[in-house]
Amino acid sequence: MLTKTTTLNSYQAALGIKKRLTAPMRACASWAMLEEHDKILDMACADGALLSSLNDKMRLTLCGLCEQPEQARAVREMLDDADVISGRVDDIPWRDDSFDIVLLPAALKGDVARRAIQEAFRVLHQGGQFVMASCYMQMNDGGLSRRELMRVMQEAGFASVTCRKNLLCGAVVGFKPRKEKEEK
Repeated sequence: MLTKTTTLNSYQAALGIKKRLTAPMRACASWAMLEEHDKILDMACADGALLSSLNDKMRLTLCGLCEQPEQARAVREMLDDADVISGRVDDIPWRDDSFDIVLLPAALKGDVARRAIQEAFRVLHQGGQFVMASCYMQMNDGGLSRRELMRVMQEAGFASVTCRKNLLCGAVVGFKPRKEKEEK
């Protein structure tokens, strides 16, 4: 069944019109420390706009997680080389230590947010970066505050957790610590 949204998306794709980034997506993109050939996971890739924008800037290995199978299929069609699948943010179907950077441009509430942050920690390489959008509007809608996000990230094991503020939408950034070499 065709809907207005799928028809508009197909029309935009046919014309090569880029989708606009939302404020949370822009926050994640602006604070991610990207390098050529990094493996990136967008935990809430929705229509693929953030992955597409990052792909335009440099060569990256792109992976995405969508709530709906139809979304995942549409993003895979838009980004040929991207590995986009349907799944939940609190149960990421990739192996441990798979990604250089994990982005979460979505507001999550309570236990789902805690489990998603733990999952992000699990799938990151040592030294990998996690960037989670934190917007004023999302906090008013029941999302965790920046201070709460920072505390939950530290409890999950992230180091150097900081809050990068902007007017309405900033980001909370943390790094998975590198294991120190054992002495022999």
